[in-house]
Amino acid sequence: MNIGTKVQPPLESPAPEGASRVITTLKASGWMYSSRALVFVWALLITHTFGIQAYGLYAMAFAAGSLLGVPLDSYFTTRGPRVAREVFLRERTTRAIFGFALIVLGVIAWPFSIIAGFAVIKAGSDVAFQASRSSLIRDGQPDRAQRADAIRQVLGMLLGSTYLLLAQQPDLRLGAALYLTGTALPVLLGLQAMVHARPSFPEITTRSFVILAESALGVAYVQCEVLLLGVLGHMGGAGYYSFGATLVWSLAALGQSFGTTFHGSLRASNGDISGGPQLRTAVFLSVATASALGLFALAAYLFEGETSLWLTFAILAPVSFLRTLSSVATVVLVLQHRDRFRLSVTAVAITIKVGMVVLLSGFGGPGAAIAFLVADMVMSGAYSYAVYGGRAARPAVA
Repeated sequence: MNIGTKVQPPLESPAPEGASRVITTLKASGWMYSSRALVFVWALLITHTFGIQAYGLYAMAFAAGSLLGVPLDSYFTTRGPRVAREVFLRERTTRAIFGFALIVLGVIAWPFSIIAGFAVIKAGSDVAFQASRSSLIRDGQPDRAQRADAIRQVLGMLLGSTYLLLAQQPDLRLGAALYLTGTALPVLLGLQAMVHARPSFPEITTRSFVILAESALGVAYVQCEVLLLGVLGHMGGAGYYSFGATLVWSLAALGQSFGTTFHGSLRASNGDISGGPQLRTAVFLSVATASALGLFALAAYLFEGETSLWLTFAILAPVSFLRTLSSVATVVLVLQHRDRFRLSVTAVAITIKVGMVVLLSGFGGPGAAIAFLVADMVMSGAYSYAVYGGRAARPAVA
């Protein structure tokens, strides 16, 4: 369908209700963990083929792509669940075209700088992919959204791993290029299906800059340890820590999937927690993810893995609890339009995190894990109290 063609906006799909929310969350988790497992296997394959130092370098390039793509997409990510359907469809078109333009730019940059090309292509494919599944997320269907991501990762893995396993002298750059080609292919093929309405120019307000700033700090909060360890000369530590952090963020996404199922009811209640996820269920999910990472740490220890690896995992186990809980709370805060609050908390948390990573960099991965734990106690504590504490019943701020 052409970009300028006007069509009747499709009706929003009903969000799951009651116990079916948990079932939807479990389905989403199954697809999500399948997808993240593929990413983890890909990381292991790179490490096995090229060594932990090379994987540390790859992890830095991957982090750079996230630092570029996530903030650029943050405007659409935050507004998607909040705006009217017609506005959402027009902004989705803009989002898709923007992602495709970044992919083209990355392809142009690749011959001049592999790192820059990788980062820009990854950013563009992520933006376009988020556009492709944004209606599912808006409508509270994280299971279908995560299934799309799993399919995308399968294609990337098939191309990249086939090359690494069959080539006599594989090259990391070519393997990375094939992986990116696979993950970008679904969104490129589905680009036309994303543009159901003519594009609209992004709304530029003070709130827009707050959203952008919060997202930029948020993705820096996710990626800063890996980048700092690499810059400070601890490439091996960056590689080990990246494994643990990948598990934390993968497990914590369970909380986000659960919170997403409440998009419709939170929109209807103007962000009042009465229409959102209950604390008891959020805590239960958080305990489950912390236990899972604790088991990973125990397994690494029992099988005599590197001390830095199992110790990093052990320290990150309580972080997984905090991250999952705050992921649930973040969904509520977004629907409450409390962007400035999230910006302030993120700024404080990342300041603590960066400072502690620098101070503890000599300890490698375990030092970065301690920094993550302390910073997340601040962020998750503030988010959880804001949602479930004294201001829990306060409606959204327009």
